[in-house]
Amino acid sequence: MGFIKRKVKDFFAFKSDREVQNKELVEYAIGVAGQNQAYNIVSNWLMYFCTDLIGIEPLLIGTVLGVMRVWDAFNDPIVGTIVDRHVFKNGEKLRPFLRIMAIPVGLLTAMMFIDYRIIGPEWTGVYIIVVYFLWDFFYSFQDLSMWGMTSMISTHSAERAKAAQFGRIGAMVGGWIPGLIPLMVENLPKFGISEMLIFNVLGVAMGIGGMLISTMTAKAKERVPVFKPDSKFSDSIKLIFQNRIAMALVVAAILSNFTLSLQDVYFFKYMVSINLFGLSIDGLNVKFIYGLIVGIPGSAAMFVATWLARKMGGMKRTLIIATTLNIVIRVVSYFIGYEGWRIFIVMIVMGLGGIPNGLNGIATTTIWGDSIDYMEWKTGHRNEGAVFALQNLVAKIGTGISTFTTGLSLHLLDYDTTAADLNQEYIPGPAFFKYSWMLFILTPAIGQLLYLIPLLTIKYSEKQKQEVERELKLRRAQKALDEKIEKEATILDIDIF
Repeated sequence: MGFIKRKVKDFFAFKSDREVQNKELVEYAIGVAGQNQAYNIVSNWLMYFCTDLIGIEPLLIGTVLGVMRVWDAFNDPIVGTIVDRHVFKNGEKLRPFLRIMAIPVGLLTAMMFIDYRIIGPEWTGVYIIVVYFLWDFFYSFQDLSMWGMTSMISTHSAERAKAAQFGRIGAMVGGWIPGLIPLMVENLPKFGISEMLIFNVLGVAMGIGGMLISTMTAKAKERVPVFKPDSKFSDSIKLIFQNRIAMALVVAAILSNFTLSLQDVYFFKYMVSINLFGLSIDGLNVKFIYGLIVGIPGSAAMFVATWLARKMGGMKRTLIIATTLNIVIRVVSYFIGYEGWRIFIVMIVMGLGGIPNGLNGIATTTIWGDSIDYMEWKTGHRNEGAVFALQNLVAKIGTGISTFTTGLSLHLLDYDTTAADLNQEYIPGPAFFKYSWMLFILTPAIGQLLYLIPLLTIKYSEKQKQEVERELKLRRAQKALDEKIEKEATILDIDIF
């Protein structure tokens, strides 16, 4: 016990050689965890809620949400540019948004998971469009500011990588409560608690509660100097597309979603049931076990992410290795199959592959941050808001495309939602049983292959990154000195020219 106490004390002790202390990183991670509770329930369960509880036809809701998410995604670079061109009176750029936007995002999250069938079936689609549109608008400011902090929190790339690591660990922790939803949906109705009530409560708890916790991200400090751009708005937009590193990540992320897919809740709910030593385990309970076994190795790897990335030769190489292994493992898992005990072998195989795969989020966020330094070195302008708006953009386009492809897949599999209106138990047809395993486990490998191609075009070595960082440090010091001289000259009314 004394050993653990000493380790904890040492972890939180002040380190004079660091700009960012561990206490600040932990507070930031806790805030990210809160935000991701709200994000996860929307991204992972809104489609299911609309089809199985509200009774909206899969292709219709898949198309509506898909188009909305893609459309909203293109607004994000504009939102990001607005953030980049605005400096608050206290001299900060991002932190105030982390406090301001939390409440509307939380309230709108809760509003997505109420029973809005009472307004009539002809209005349910309109309701979700309006609520989701408002949610996405406010969420854009909050989310890009939150991840933008990973590039503003320190002037050193190694510390920024650590901030990305803590942030992604926080995001993982924020997914733990949503990870319990399959158990709730499978088992609580046996005790008379309806699925609708489950989602009503979770919408409030994870939406409003999660976003209140997210305000802890505002405890992180902005240490990179903020200089208000003197260029035109259109020039700021053009600057986004000159960032070749960020654009490669954009193309990769978008391409990865161009494949038919099936959300895991549908596959496990209808396709998986296991009898283990006389104990019957239903589909969503198996989904929970699957999530644990597949997720734990990758989650553990996140705690040593920066060390592993150094061993692998940098974040970009880590991303390439993880993506390649994911393709191989999905192909192997498909041929293993899911029937009976085979699903447990698949869990183990996917779990082992999850070790490098768990580093993906950290590696990607770090590379996004590195691209901002690269653009400042190349053009003299920083654009955290715009670049992390691109991260939002690709996430939303990806979610939009995958939502549409999920709806299309369910439509092609003859999935029928009328059972939701009649409160009847649904049994899928032959097409669902024939193709759902392939859509769930194999077709995402095609998306990963498409993701890999643009990734290989990024030419930004670790050595070049260090040289850019050193040069930027000198430039910033000179710029700060010039501004100080100009300010003092103005006060003394001296013409320095």
